[in-house]
Amino acid sequence: MKQTEADLIESMYIHYHYRCYVCGKPAQQRSHLIGDTVPNRKVYGKIIDNPLNWLPACSLECNALIDTGKNTLLKNNIERHIRTGNRAMIEQLVRDNIKRKKNRLLSGI
Repeated sequence: MKQTEADLIESMYIHYHYRCYVCGKPAQQRSHLIGDTVPNRKVYGKIIDNPLNWLPACSLECNALIDTGKNTLLKNNIERHIRTGNRAMIEQLVRDNIKRKKNRLLSGI
């Protein structure tokens, strides 16, 4: 029996205790690490719909911190770890990327 997308999303929220991955506030949305865009779908295909490509977010600001944007090297690393099912490495890459983005914002670049 296959899980529906709604069940997979609910499983993600349960795994993270319905909390935003970035700040810990109550989560209200699902953030894609590798964004759900036409160009990304052409490159990464079904990886976009993989539950390991999602993290809970509370706001657009936190969602933007989770998103890998145009960082191809990071997206390729995340794709590799999604394919192997290595959630711990995916989370570490995302934490490092969030820290990098926050530092950039603080420095005004």
